[in-house]
Amino acid sequence: MGALKYNICTCGVIGKANEILAGISHPSVCSEVLLSKPGTAYILGLSEVYRVSKRMEDGVKTRQLASELLQHALREVDLAWNNLLSFLVFGHPMFQMLLLEPSAESDSHLPGPNLAPGHVCGVCLTEVKQESEVQTGNSDPIIYQGSCYHASCANFWLNCVDSTLPREK
Repeated sequence: MGALKYNICTCGVIGKANEILAGISHPSVCSEVLLSKPGTAYILGLSEVYRVSKRMEDGVKTRQLASELLQHALREVDLAWNNLLSFLVFGHPMFQMLLLEPSAESDSHLPGPNLAPGHVCGVCLTEVKQESEVQTGNSDPIIYQGSCYHASCANFWLNCVDSTLPREK
C-alpha cells in the first residue's frame, strides 16, 4: 500500500511541475525559470523523486508485490516524467543528462536473497549501501527505529506521503 501512496504523490508532484511549466506563455520565460538557480534545483529535486519511484518499482517487482493498481500508478509517474522532460530539451547541459537516462536507474541496488532486512530501504525496498552515493545526492543511510532508509526516500515520504516512515517487512 505504501508504494501505491508514494507513486500517487510522486505523480501529483511531477504533474504539478508540468502544469506550472505549461502555464508559462513564452518559451523564453520558461527557459529563464528553468535555468535560474532555484529552477535548476527544483528540476534536480524532481529528478531524485523520480529516481526513488524507479527504485521502488524495481523493489516491488523483485519482491513480486506489484498489483495492477500499482502498475497503473507507475505508468502514470513515467508519463508525467516524460512530459516534464519535454520542457528540458533545450535547457541546461545538466538537464541533457536527465534526458539520456532512460530509467534514471544507474543507482539501483536490488537486494540479494541473503541480505538482512536492515539493509533494505523501508520505502523503496532496495539495498541501502553504507558508502555515500554522491551521484544521486544520497548520503549515508538513515536508521530509524531499527529500519534503514535512503535519505531521499525518507525525505519525500515524510514531506509528501505520511508523517510516519514505513517499515520493511
